[in-house]
Amino acid sequence: MTPTPRPADGTTRTPHSWPAAWGPAPAADLATSPSSGLTREHWIAAADGLLRSASRSATASGAGIVLEGPQSWNGADSDALEGYARTFLLFAWRLSGTGEVAPELLDQYTSGLVAGTDAAHPEAWPRVSPDCIQALVEAASVALALHQTRPWIWARLSAEHRTAVIEWLLGAFTVDVPDNNWHWFRVVVATFVATTGHPLSDVQLDVVDADLSRIEDFYVGDGWYRDGAGEGDRFDHYGGWAMHFYPVLWHRMCRSLDPASRLARRSADARAAHRSRLAEFLESYYDLVGADGAPLFLGRSLTYRWAAAAAPLAAVLDQGSQWPPGQTRHLASAMLRHFLDHGAIGEDGVPYLGWFGPYPPMIQGYSAPASPFWLSKAFVCLLVDAEDPFWTAAEEPLPAAVASRTRTMPAPGFVVSSTVEDGIVRVANHGTDNHRAGVADDPLYSRLAYSTVTAPILGEAAPLVPDNHVGLLQESRISRRGRIHRTTTGDGWAGSWHVPTWVDGDTVVEATGTRIETVSVLEGPWELRVHRVEAGEGLAVVDSGWAVAGDTPPRVERVGRLLRLTGRGGLVSVLLPVLGETGEPVAEDVAGGNALGAFARVPTVTTSRQAGAVSIHAVLVGLSGPASGLTLDRDPEVVVEAGTGGAYVVRVTMPSGAERLVTFSP
Repeated sequence: MTPTPRPADGTTRTPHSWPAAWGPAPAADLATSPSSGLTREHWIAAADGLLRSASRSATASGAGIVLEGPQSWNGADSDALEGYARTFLLFAWRLSGTGEVAPELLDQYTSGLVAGTDAAHPEAWPRVSPDCIQALVEAASVALALHQTRPWIWARLSAEHRTAVIEWLLGAFTVDVPDNNWHWFRVVVATFVATTGHPLSDVQLDVVDADLSRIEDFYVGDGWYRDGAGEGDRFDHYGGWAMHFYPVLWHRMCRSLDPASRLARRSADARAAHRSRLAEFLESYYDLVGADGAPLFLGRSLTYRWAAAAAPLAAVLDQGSQWPPGQTRHLASAMLRHFLDHGAIGEDGVPYLGWFGPYPPMIQGYSAPASPFWLSKAFVCLLVDAEDPFWTAAEEPLPAAVASRTRTMPAPGFVVSSTVEDGIVRVANHGTDNHRAGVADDPLYSRLAYSTVTAPILGEAAPLVPDNHVGLLQESRISRRGRIHRTTTGDGWAGSWHVPTWVDGDTVVEATGTRIETVSVLEGPWELRVHRVEAGEGLAVVDSGWAVAGDTPPRVERVGRLLRLTGRGGLVSVLLPVLGETGEPVAEDVAGGNALGAFARVPTVTTSRQAGAVSIHAVLVGLSGPASGLTLDRDPEVVVEAGTGGAYVVRVTMPSGAERLVTFSP
């Protein structure tokens, strides 16, 4: 990967390296890819490198890929199937998109398919059944891969082997599907079976219809889907790499059906809506990617990494993208390179369970050593013709590198601010919480803010040193953020309230008679948080800002009451008490660091309160790269005026001098 390209944000990055296990990297093309340097040849070489590396861990028949690492809660057999299925999908994009692949890989995946679906074989896959519902997830990848490689694999299978594959896939109708994006897995599996000529029963088609109808219930508008039902809301990367990705591939699959069939008619009825929703979603999504291609560190399954580019790439494949082709390729290639530059691939050529390097606290129990291979979804770009403008147009800068912008996204409850000086995207969160009754809050969803350059504090340290949080302090415990209830949104601001919860082991109890309402006002790198706190007890309030990390402890500086922390690469986090904050800010050390560094610190301020009083607190937090360093020309101002009936009117003046009026209702 030399010479080092200059990205659109104006900085020069030193690449970590093209993984040695993948072999030599293709030459960078700075004419068509002046920012990332990556071309279609790099994507092909990356696919080959990943496939070769994974194949070294294949079982004797090829039915499993058994990588080193901690076993998931689904068990070793399921984990081996996951290794096969997710790399099989990558193999399918590679073969179908280029028309060629290493013959030994074709033999391996064909042999593995036959062995895995043979119930009598010693390496047979777990059946798709209530005993292993994870197999349904992997069945969807197998179905997509078989559809894409039909001339090379399915067409050459014997009738006996085809029957075995279909029987294994039809296990999808024996399970109760989790009520979220999983509905798509059964739809995809059933549709592939239908394309083989095997008739689905009316009962099975009714189940698929119900799945598709249930998915509609998750749509909330503006292109956004929540990932499933429940008390809380979950807006995360599944909106892109699942809820928008699978419809595109499903409609492509349905082209192989009789147009008069139930599935084909259902596809025809839904296609226009799916296309328009994806276009609407991308209007938001491009603003959630950093200038360097970094995706937002928010939500579960983040170890899938550059699968976060799947939705924009699916739109290109569907010929429905309204974005310049060079900009979309830049987004995908910059995202790929972002992770390669930061060492996300191990010496064995396969991705770590983590973000950059391995990081167990961010990994969910369902994740297996091969789970990161869901990043295979981004390689769907190989299905785009080599002469398409997506590959031939010159890269264009991403929105975060073009202009600073603050916008409100009402559907997910986000306020987004990006700054052109450093290319950082920040999100104030008043909409996603992954709330489940009786379960502690999830810092991957419940924090007040997320960004493309920071990571929340996770694991055992999360409740001790919570970043981007407001809570009550009871002895040594800090209350958690309960279910998020939205209150209001406006141009550059949004609000919500929650009832704090106390967590003791597995017991989660709401703090009776308490409520914390927060309004976030964003401007450039700054976020002014105003809290209205109701608590009968005189418990202190804890407010915290952005966590910064590094290979050494972040530097701490004080300027009056302003606390500045500087981490790796000059990333700066600032906290300034503004109103009702009598304590002095401190830098809290985080044992074990976070996903971005072995050392991490969080700026925090603690303020005492009077028992029985309603109090208003305000704190200014900031996050920037070294270009600005977060210096204030003027301090923000917050003036509280008592309204009628217990309401409060808060007049906010931001560092620029811009004014906002915030109302807290009783």
